[in-house]
Amino acid sequence: MKAAFVSTMAGLAWGGSEELWSRTAMRLCGLGHELRCSVLKWDPQHPAIDNLAACGARVHFRPRRKSLMRRMADRMTSRDASPAVDAASMRWLKSFKPDLVVISQGGPWEGLPWMSACRKLGLKYALVVHAHHEAWWPMDSWLVDLRNGLEIAESVYFVSNANRRLMELQCGMELVNAEVVSNPWNVAHEFDLPEPDMEGPMRLACVGRLDPMAKGQDLVLQVMAMRKWRLRPLEVSFYGTGPYLESLERMAKMCAAENVNFLGQTDDVRAIWESHHGLLMPSRYEGLPLAIIEAILCGRIVVATDVAGNAEHVRDGIDGFIAEAPTVRHLDDALERAWQRRHEWATMAKSAKERLLAVMPEDPVGAFVTRLQSLVAV
Repeated sequence: MKAAFVSTMAGLAWGGSEELWSRTAMRLCGLGHELRCSVLKWDPQHPAIDNLAACGARVHFRPRRKSLMRRMADRMTSRDASPAVDAASMRWLKSFKPDLVVISQGGPWEGLPWMSACRKLGLKYALVVHAHHEAWWPMDSWLVDLRNGLEIAESVYFVSNANRRLMELQCGMELVNAEVVSNPWNVAHEFDLPEPDMEGPMRLACVGRLDPMAKGQDLVLQVMAMRKWRLRPLEVSFYGTGPYLESLERMAKMCAAENVNFLGQTDDVRAIWESHHGLLMPSRYEGLPLAIIEAILCGRIVVATDVAGNAEHVRDGIDGFIAEAPTVRHLDDALERAWQRRHEWATMAKSAKERLLAVMPEDPVGAFVTRLQSLVAV
């Protein structure tokens, strides 16, 4: 099989949405398939790109200009027709003539130019949608291209049922070729960590890139600045990096939220959950955060907002706690309910893990490889 993977990630060099396609590409290389990948050029490039090249994949770098989301927003404002793939990328696709193009996009519409390009060249393609938000609506000027692109795709993959339903509603069509897939995680199924000490301060980890527009860290700071939380033995640790670290640190200082810590990026997932009692996920929009899956697999309670896939593996008040909306009031309410039942966290987390293991594939990458191979075999 000749396969091409296209990443539309434009906001940063790497993110959770890059794990599925990159690991799948590496697995396919190991199986002897011919792979080429198209990514935006970053300096420095993420090490995973070098790993792909080392496995035998040929990497095509696209120049970074204005961010794709910004260009899409410009198109929406001007009401022009849907954007097109650049000439160099068209030549790249034309010269390779892959059996399948896998378009991996962080948001819902970034793959539209690539779908149009594949249709023009008569290439099979599949789409992976990693995140969505109610505020992201397709303009009428490119709705026809979008509907055609989704309908003709071999498959449209989502990481949560909620995002699939949202795209169907916005496009006014049922996606009969849609499936929900799992992103690969960074902990083993058999992790069974002992519960941290319950006698000292309770510690929650907020894991994700420092991006309040998506991840809602500002909501946590406002909640933790409330008098009742300042007086309780509860601490929140922020893990992650991003372009908003300084503004968040300044906000924490302004709010006098002295019960929070910014601990930077770490790849040692197990170390996070060895020292923390649970995950606090205040997202404004998502797909299905890896942090939720990893926390559950490590036997930790989850307190999250009811966006995208956050609530698909956490039942409110049964095996976790769900804030009805990403607001300070709703997050405070969910955290308050969690606090009142803190001695039940271990039991609730065990229930969440049992449910997760019953529905999630043990090898998400292998499962995705099988899906893609079946598309080419048709």
